[in-house]
Amino acid sequence: MANVAALTFLAGRAVPLGWTVAVAGGVPLARTAERRGARAGYAAAGASLVETMAIMGPARMGIPIPHAASAPWLGALVRRRAGFLALALAGALVRLVYYGVTSAFSILVIVGLDAYLGTYERVRGVVGFLPAGRSSALILTAAGTAAWSLGAGLIQAWVIRRGLRCFTDAPVAVEAPAPRTDRPAPRTDRPERRTDRPAPPPRAGTMVLCATAGFAAALASTDPRALGALVVALAVAWVLTAAGGRAVLHGLALAAPLAISTFAFGAFGGIGADVAAGRAARVALLVLIAVWVRAAAGSEGLRAVSLRVVRRLARFPTLALAAVVLGASAGIGDYGQAARRLGRGLGAARRRPVPIVDAVLSWIAEESMRRGHPAPPADGAG
Repeated sequence: MANVAALTFLAGRAVPLGWTVAVAGGVPLARTAERRGARAGYAAAGASLVETMAIMGPARMGIPIPHAASAPWLGALVRRRAGFLALALAGALVRLVYYGVTSAFSILVIVGLDAYLGTYERVRGVVGFLPAGRSSALILTAAGTAAWSLGAGLIQAWVIRRGLRCFTDAPVAVEAPAPRTDRPAPRTDRPERRTDRPAPPPRAGTMVLCATAGFAAALASTDPRALGALVVALAVAWVLTAAGGRAVLHGLALAAPLAISTFAFGAFGGIGADVAAGRAARVALLVLIAVWVRAAAGSEGLRAVSLRVVRRLARFPTLALAAVVLGASAGIGDYGQAARRLGRGLGAARRRPVPIVDAVLSWIAEESMRRGHPAPPADGAG
């Protein structure tokens, strides 16, 4: 289930109307919690986030996190026969906390409170009917976050209830490909080829530590000299680790919209072009550091480092179970075949949110059965 959830989160970044795909990523996690209890659901959620981060990189984790954080709770509520409203409120509460924390971080650290309030006053001067004052701006922001969380909670509750009905207790028959008879006989004088996964880079842990130090340095100051030194250090690290020019272009494409919007907030909010430029440069550096560590350490490196970290926290039962799930499920399965099966299902569906969601839910149920028929829940699990 962790593997299928990661597949769904990844597919949500690659197809049109991707949000309708990503919102279904919580269904396998809810199914795990429904069958095995909340602890198993959150262990699968943690493993799915690590696998998603290893493949996609830490710069794009904003969408999967709220789905993975709330879906196991909703599955546990379904296990207890909770109604639709209880599921929606639970999902909304998790999102309210998540969106509240991320909004506060964006306003206080990234954009700056002065730039945010200045932009609000400029907008109020144009619109006219908005209430004046700093407290009004923050109250309206909190109200908008709560409304967004409630709407997302209602959608998630509907998707999860609809998705859980797609599962059956009968395993899916998987046809084995017919053996080919036109292949030449294998040579016996060649050394045996290894079939296990590629080993992670030997310095993946060091790269992750360097990236963490870079994040801290970028968040600590917007002084041009400090940011310039960080740019030089990142450029040197990029060259030494041979992260690749394509990754640079990818990072710049991700960083440009965030940097431009941050600069626009500052300039429109009246904090000055120099300060706004410093904050925009910091946002760009944060994104580029995240892209670099993914390119330098690779998927296997990020998986290995994450697994070591989770295993060090084995005193917590849920994290101990997450380490077992991650070690067993990360990186397994044929992503290409699964993506082609999803593509066929989406190609046959109408280009509307509900048919697309139904196609994704059917694909999730089939992929879950292909990767292992779920055992009955243990007595008293929860």
